[in-house]
Amino acid sequence: MKFSAVALLLAVLSATAQYPDFFLGSVSVGQNPTDVCLSPDGSRAYVAVGFGFATVIDINDYSDFSLAGLVSIDGEPVTLQCDVSGDYLFVADTENNLVHVVDTSDLSIVKDFGIQPDPSDMVLSPLEDRIYLSHESGMITVIDTQNQEVTDVFWAGSEINSMTITPSDSLIVAADDQSPEEAAINTSTGAVTHFNSGIDSYGCAVSGDGSRLFLSCPSWELVEVVDTESFTVETTVACPGDTPGKMAALPDLPYLYGVCQEQNSLTVIGTDDLAVKGDIAVTGAPANIAVHPDGERLFVVCTGDNKLKIFGFDPSGITPESSELTLRVLNSPSSSPSLIVSSTSPGYADFRILDIAGRTVQAEYFAVSPGAANRILVDNLPGGVFTATVSMEGGSCQARLVVLPR
Repeated sequence: MKFSAVALLLAVLSATAQYPDFFLGSVSVGQNPTDVCLSPDGSRAYVAVGFGFATVIDINDYSDFSLAGLVSIDGEPVTLQCDVSGDYLFVADTENNLVHVVDTSDLSIVKDFGIQPDPSDMVLSPLEDRIYLSHESGMITVIDTQNQEVTDVFWAGSEINSMTITPSDSLIVAADDQSPEEAAINTSTGAVTHFNSGIDSYGCAVSGDGSRLFLSCPSWELVEVVDTESFTVETTVACPGDTPGKMAALPDLPYLYGVCQEQNSLTVIGTDDLAVKGDIAVTGAPANIAVHPDGERLFVVCTGDNKLKIFGFDPSGITPESSELTLRVLNSPSSSPSLIVSSTSPGYADFRILDIAGRTVQAEYFAVSPGAANRILVDNLPGGVFTATVSMEGGSCQARLVVLPR
C-alpha cells in the first residue's frame, strides 16, 4: 500500500485541533541574539548576534539541531535574511551601517555595501528577488539580491521596527512605532500607500490566507486586526499583561504567535476566530520569531540566555484513541516517511488522508491480523497540511501530515 510524497509526518492530534506548542530543543548562539531567519529549504537557521556574529544552525531532523558555524562580523548584526535560492545570506550591521553578503556554502563574506543608519528588520520578496530593509528612522532600503546592491531608498514612516509580507508576495506592510499610520508597499511597482490604524504598532504579521493583518501595540496591551483588502480596522484583540512585540503567523494553520519578552512567553491567537488560545512559556526573554518552511515549527531567539529555542508538535507522533489500534510513525522526516497500522484484534481498517478542508485525497481499506504490522508508504501528495486517519470497529487514531512541495 503506497500513499503520499515528499512529506514530514509531524504529530498526532486528538479530535480537537491544537496549535504547535511542544518544546523541541535549543542551541546556544552567542551574546545578544536579535533576529532569526530560515533557509528556503528549511535545512538551516541563521541568527543575527549583536556581539559580532551570524550564527548558523543545522536542522538535522524534526527535533535535532546543532551548531554548524559562525560568521565573524566586525560590527553589530541586527537583522538578516536569505535570498530566494538560499545561496547567500544578507546581514545588516547597525554599527557600521553596512550589509554583509555571506556565501552560505563556505560561510565567507563575499561583499559589503553601505546602507542608511539604524537598520531594524528585513523581509524577502521572492518573486521580485528583492530584500526590503527597514530603518528606525522610517526609511526603507530595497536590495537587489541577484546583483547584491541597493536599488532604492525611500521614506515610509517615523520609526519602523517590523515588516511583513503577504503570502502572494504582492504587498509589504511596515509597522510604525511612532505614528498611527502604517505603510503598505506594492512589491511590483514600489508604490507606497499609508493607512490609518490609530495605534503605534511595534510588530506585524499577515495571516496564512492573506486576508488579515495583525498589528501589536504593547503600550495599549492589544493586537489590532486589519482587513488587507480595504485596510480598515476590523477589531482589536485584548492581551492584558501579555501583549506581543514581534509576531509570526503560520502559513497553513490558523494561528498567530507573538513574542512577549517581559512575560517570557509566546501568546497564541487564532487568525480565524480572533480568540486568544493561550500562552507558551519561553524562558530567557524571547525577542524575535520565525516560522520554518514546513509551516509549523517556530524558531525563537532569546536575549536573556542567548539561545535559539524551537517549538512544534510533539514528535512522538502518536496519540491513539484506542488501546487496541495504533498508528506509528517511521522514517520521519524523510523523503519517504511511512506509517505502521497494527491492532490487537482482527478486522478491517479504513485508512484515509484528508486535506486541510477535510476532503479525502487518499483512501485504502484492508484486512488487519492481530499483531501484524501493516506498513503504508507516503507517496505522491502535493504540498500542504494533511491528516492521516485509521479506524476499525471500536477505535480510531490520527496523525498530522505536512507535505512539502517537490
